[in-house]
Amino acid sequence: MEKLSSLSTGARVGLFGLGLAVAFAAAFLLGSAFDPAETGAGGSHQDGAAHERGEEETEMSAHGEHQETATAPGGLAVAADGYTLRTDSTRLEPGELRFQIEGADGKPVRDFDRLHEREMHLIVVRRDGAHFQHLHPELGSDGTWTAPLTLPAAGVYRAFADFAVEGDDLTLATDLFASGRFESQPFPAPVAVAATGGYELRLEDAPLLAGQPAALRFAVSRDGREVADLQDYLGAKGHLVVLREGDLAFLHVHPDAQEEPGVIPFTAHFPTPGRYRLYLQFRHRGEVRTAEYTVVVRR
Repeated sequence: MEKLSSLSTGARVGLFGLGLAVAFAAAFLLGSAFDPAETGAGGSHQDGAAHERGEEETEMSAHGEHQETATAPGGLAVAADGYTLRTDSTRLEPGELRFQIEGADGKPVRDFDRLHEREMHLIVVRRDGAHFQHLHPELGSDGTWTAPLTLPAAGVYRAFADFAVEGDDLTLATDLFASGRFESQPFPAPVAVAATGGYELRLEDAPLLAGQPAALRFAVSRDGREVADLQDYLGAKGHLVVLREGDLAFLHVHPDAQEEPGVIPFTAHFPTPGRYRLYLQFRHRGEVRTAEYTVVVRR
């Protein structure tokens, strides 16, 4: 203490400044040892690109801007733009799912726009991409949506509520849990042809680059012949949901006008490189079928 007190005022100030520098350096090193994470309700973990967008992404419309900006996938959070997805329970028993969309005032929303011929689209898929379901819930007078739903196998599922209110399109999401032993698997390997119910759907080869418009063209055939009489499903010849591997960021891709019989065209904007799972739905002879693909998006 005597040695410290004998130092000049300038020396004591210099030592104090040196101590602060050492403390800040230690804090920086300690903080950098941990990856910052933003987790939306329901356990959605944003990846690096989403983290850099921060709160801006959760405030952006999932549909209204994803095609224009090509950088804002939906389904990463349980709340956005003043709306919140509330479910009765995240641990679902076989039977049904009940949920509400709450407005900024905390009250259930009762007035929804029609989006692809429905007021609500409920997409449910296990986090490894298996067991895809596309449901259209019924709205009760109290603002509660009800959908018959059974989770066919154990695991963690992502439930996406896709809707529009006052002209704004939104996709909110939460996790659901089905008890039992479960080992997560990566998305299946990419293939050019998917088969479903006797139909073959070939995804035409085209470059898929992050941040660039990507043409996705599906040629539908049966018994070696093109299916030229596809029927409309939800107001178009096809309906496509795209999920990013890992966080299951939701890209709801709008179809292009059909120019060739038997070919369903879309233009997608993939925000980041990586693997994506595609779920294409189409109707023929009165029945809706789903074809699934994995694609790899490059830089």
